Amino acid sequence: MKFTNIFRPERWSLSKSAPAVEPITASDLDLHARLSLPDDLSLLPGFISSARETVETMTHRALINQTYVYKISELPSGSECLIDLPGGKIQSVTTIEYVDADGATQTWGASNYEVDTTSEPGRIGLAYNASWPSYRLWGLPITITYVAGYGAAAAAVPAALRTAVSMVATELYEMRNETVIGATVASIPWRASVLASPYRAYLVV
Repeated sequence: MKFTNIFRPERWSLSKSAPAVEPITASDLDLHARLSLPDDLSLLPGFISSARETVETMTHRALINQTYVYKISELPSGSECLIDLPGGKIQSVTTIEYVDADGATQTWGASNYEVDTTSEPGRIGLAYNASWPSYRLWGLPITITYVAGYGAAAAAVPAALRTAVSMVATELYEMRNETVIGATVASIPWRASVLASPYRAYLVV
């Protein structure tokens, strides 16, 4: 089937899990930041997680594989429409669930749809001779659960993004004792922004 249209839901919500590992280790950051106080090593995992989240926000993508839960208000009306999935590189779709007319949650069989994991953003489309399920027209009745990220290991993440994480984490470490009024503890180093910008995902929700 030839797909020609990209579908955008009117309403949506998006949540994701934390990755099993981070794109850099405490030892990596220790070498990058040239720490002078060995006792500070225990602080590094928190800075690394915060830095990874910052780079993911900058690029609108998952670095290490994470489970996304994307809830949307409706499905396409046309058979040639595709649903774009936020998160950058999509590894797989776990389930697609919907609330039926009686209010019961149903799992839509994987044979009904095809997943494009090559394109960015990743996309879902109807399988041959399949049709979209009927669902309850209230709230966010469609739930798509999928895995997004470059891979399960840090080595899968491009070197530029790992360096950007190191830069942001170093900035957070160096500013750890600063008193700052506002939403952020430290500004994002501009070099990290330059490194991350080519990897910014196309789809932003």
